[in-house]
Amino acid sequence: MHLLLVVVNDEEALDEVLTVLVEHGLLDTVVLEARSGLELLEHDLPIFAGLRSLVPGGIDFCRLVLAPVPDGLGDAVLADLSHVRHDPESRPGFALLLEPGRLLTI
Repeated sequence: MHLLLVVVNDEEALDEVLTVLVEHGLLDTVVLEARSGLELLEHDLPIFAGLRSLVPGGIDFCRLVLAPVPDGLGDAVLADLSHVRHDPESRPGFALLLEPGRLLTI
């Protein structure tokens, strides 16, 4: 069993990511609302407000998608996720497949 983490910075890309996961039968997916580190700095420490200009398109949307992936399915899922398009005005997201040492279901 693996754990898939996907950071999505575009609402339309989120729909595509979720579609890919459902197509692979990954129905135990969790989507968390997230905030980028730059957004936190900008909001909580106004001295860093100028950082917004470094990020084209802003940093208003961020979601973290978590999904358990059975052994042998990870490469196919990552291959399909690589075709997800994002809005060129937003920051691209990324996907990471982790192999935990142990997984306990509760």
